[in-house]
Amino acid sequence: MKNETEITSANFEEVFKAYFGPLCNYVNSYINNWEGSREIVQGAFMKIWENKEDITITSSIKNYLYSTVRNRMIDGIRTDKKLEEYRNSISVDALVENPKDLDPYLLREEILKAVDNLKPKMKKIFSLSKFEGLTYSEIASFMNISKRAVEDNVARSLFLLREELKDNEELFG
Repeated sequence: MKNETEITSANFEEVFKAYFGPLCNYVNSYINNWEGSREIVQGAFMKIWENKEDITITSSIKNYLYSTVRNRMIDGIRTDKKLEEYRNSISVDALVENPKDLDPYLLREEILKAVDNLKPKMKKIFSLSKFEGLTYSEIASFMNISKRAVEDNVARSLFLLREELKDNEELFG
């Protein structure tokens, strides 16, 4: 592909076909996760497509694409670290400070009320994981989403539930 200064509707497909595979290989060499690599590269191409009128490339398209994908990969790694911190600090058993001092029925009811306040997709993923006992892989397959999307939704759910329950007057008087 020759050096070009913009990505147009006419050449976008050509650029995508030429660079998608090599970019996935590049990302995978760092994160060792094919599905995650494909998501990062697809996300980069989506962002480029959405902003194609505003993008001016001062280097080669190849350099621009690799730089864009590298930056998205770094952002993804940062996000993963934050989610890992949430996962390590929050569990369903730790949604409240002292569950042994509380009426189990009341605690269960308050958790179910809090779960009802989650967004529908997040609620479904959380329920399948924590109430139905499905693995993240099973949920991903069932809902036709990535395993990472399941992990992210469960982590966010736990964080939101803990935030909602920590100030609950009925639980903590």
